[in-house]
Amino acid sequence: MCFAWPDNIGYLLFLMPLAVILGYGVVRQLHAREAVFGPALIDAMMGRLSLRVLVVKKLLIFCGIALLLFALAGPRFCSGGRPVLRKGADIVFMLDVSRSMRARDVLPDRLGQAKQEITSISRAVTGGRMSILLFAASPLVQCPLTTDRDAFDALLGMASPDLIEEQGTSFRAAFELAGRLLEPTLEDRMASGVKGEKIVVLLSDGEDHTGEVRSAVQQLKKANVHLFVIGVGMRQPVVIPLDDAGEGVKRDEHDRVIMSSFRPEFLQMLAREAAGFYFRSSAEHAVYKEVSESINRIASASRWVMEPGEREPLYRYFVAAGLFLLLTETMVGRAAGKRRSCS
Repeated sequence: MCFAWPDNIGYLLFLMPLAVILGYGVVRQLHAREAVFGPALIDAMMGRLSLRVLVVKKLLIFCGIALLLFALAGPRFCSGGRPVLRKGADIVFMLDVSRSMRARDVLPDRLGQAKQEITSISRAVTGGRMSILLFAASPLVQCPLTTDRDAFDALLGMASPDLIEEQGTSFRAAFELAGRLLEPTLEDRMASGVKGEKIVVLLSDGEDHTGEVRSAVQQLKKANVHLFVIGVGMRQPVVIPLDDAGEGVKRDEHDRVIMSSFRPEFLQMLAREAAGFYFRSSAEHAVYKEVSESINRIASASRWVMEPGEREPLYRYFVAAGLFLLLTETMVGRAAGKRRSCS
């Protein structure tokens, strides 16, 4: 036997406090009856049958819940083994679309440079699924994981700061959402126990205006997610255009012009915390070739894995048995009550 969701086996620990609660319930019920009717009257009216029925009902509840908790682990009948070829990697492109990405210290602007890198990387990477996650003060899934390159390119072309109303830059929420995107779905888990490579490619100018991000990056590392960080921009401060046409510049509440500059130190820290890779992209030096080659190496490093030859899901049987025991528990009480009323 193997399990589709082995992490859920830990839920069986809830059976220990459940056993204590059910046992305490039996004792409390018996004491309550004795307090109301007295020991002699209890024996005359109910006898030992009442105690047996009470214990059986609690055992049925315990066993029914135990079977349901065990079913959460997805038990399956597995036999044999066969080699399976991995199919590429799942890649989430995390694209910063805060207004500072409109700065034109690289041409056509930082956002345009980042889009060009994503397009080139996506075409150079072989196999696998790709997703686009836009973020500013909050994240937005622009494109879910897909193998449809035409749809991917079309949705990438529409990426803009105008898609996210709340501006600013929050890396933490974006990293957390990227991690959830790369978690295998129920169908993926049931279809195969094989876990492919998971990759996040971050493209940003490094301006972070909110919160602690280290814990979110370290969580990606724990989940075996490979992080590629691509910095876009120049150190020299530049103005931030309000729109794509370049008309007007961003100002603060005192009508002073807001300047933006590329901050590589923050991006390098992210790559270091995740044991990932950092690249600097500019109009003179695109990095798509280096990034795509590294991704292809990771995706093909251990393509052949052993997978159980036969899998038959068993969790439905455990769910059915658990529900049957819980239903039986309700019927046991009624049947015992009818027998006492007839006598």
